Amino acid sequence: MRIEPSRRALVALPGLILARPAAAQEYPARPVRMVIGFPPGGGVDIVARLIAPRLAEALGQAFLVENRAGANGNIAMDAVVQAAPDGYTLFYGNVGNLAVTNALYRNLSFDTWRDFIPIAQTMESFSVIAVSADLPIRTLPELMAYARANPGRLNGASAGAGGPAHLALELFKRQFALDIVHVPYRGSAPAILDLAGGRVQMIIDGYSLMRSAVESSRVRVLAVTAGQRQVRKLAHADCAARHAPGGDGPAGRRAERGPRPTRSDRSHGPAGSGRPLPRSARGRSLLCG
Repeated sequence: MRIEPSRRALVALPGLILARPAAAQEYPARPVRMVIGFPPGGGVDIVARLIAPRLAEALGQAFLVENRAGANGNIAMDAVVQAAPDGYTLFYGNVGNLAVTNALYRNLSFDTWRDFIPIAQTMESFSVIAVSADLPIRTLPELMAYARANPGRLNGASAGAGGPAHLALELFKRQFALDIVHVPYRGSAPAILDLAGGRVQMIIDGYSLMRSAVESSRVRVLAVTAGQRQVRKLAHADCAARHAPGGDGPAGRRAERGPRPTRSDRSHGPAGSGRPLPRSARGRSLLCG
């Protein structure tokens, strides 16, 4: 997915946190933890570290980014649920953490619908289908023909089993009856590094994370899972990008564990789609990137 932090979201985000009953105006009274379920260098980590200083400047307390990678974000989510229910521990992840986790995993220590409430979208995203430049492939039809001619010999990387990138790869394989071996990594950064080095052959992930590899001709983009506007943005790159099934999607929400708070205010724009952080909330917060 491509990472596009919304300027309106960055401006409105502190307002969402401050939009609470008058009795709760002292929040935050101490530093706030932002727990990330992915390793440093990936899209979620990058955006969290862009947002944290903005929040700290606006609210007068440090927002500390903490990486707890593993299990597609479940380790971090569990840590947030187990933390004191005082609103000082946030989880920052992707939309898949909220939308997919319950369906993929059994025996979770938390329920994403019960324990987390979306608050604000912080960025927009889209994905690209890309291959290593070592492959003699320049179009999406050529990729599918190559996979059919070489069943089981094409490796597809992802940021981790069960994540949005993995699900996109499996959907691509199923839709076109392709035998591609899934290779999960601990985050997008190492996956794209191996793609650029030719150790894996393809990936479906955010363009912004692989932009330097594309511009240096180590990775080639074949398709964009978004509208024509994004295809035009890639016109400068060494690719024959075409529109693939999919679309722009939200990739930034903040959520909180506990009862749904009263809507005391909403901001316009992407960040305004969520709920404020009230003092009375029993639960922890989740900030999805």
